[in-house]
Amino acid sequence: MKKISILFVVFLFLIGCSTDDVPTFFFEVTPVNTVSDVPDTFVVGQTDTLQVTYRRPSTCHAFNGFDINTDGDVREIALVTKVVQGRASCSGLQDDMRTAPLVITPEEVGQLNLSFFAGNNAEGDPTFLTFNVPIVE
Repeated sequence: MKKISILFVVFLFLIGCSTDDVPTFFFEVTPVNTVSDVPDTFVVGQTDTLQVTYRRPSTCHAFNGFDINTDGDVREIALVTKVVQGRASCSGLQDDMRTAPLVITPEEVGQLNLSFFAGNNAEGDPTFLTFNVPIVE
């Protein structure tokens, strides 16, 4: 009975701890500025690495990966950053350009249409950097 009482007190102590000091985060699509190392052709089964450059908006943003939507031979690619909230030390950045690698290994002959999200235009419509690259054997 004594062990159960001790466990119960420990349990109450743990659930009573505040988690207000724990930073929260969310994910944000960040526009791509440039894409380099795009080959003239992709080769089936051969890996190519594209260099995707973006501007990091603040010290609370960190690269998290790519969100790739596939529709046939079209790939809509968005660069995703993780944004940590609740940091007093977070500050905006103007010229902090970062590069992230995107690895592509085509699996069949055809055409690969890569569309990288580059931001919204004045009307609020999305714009893309587009590359149409043939895939050969």
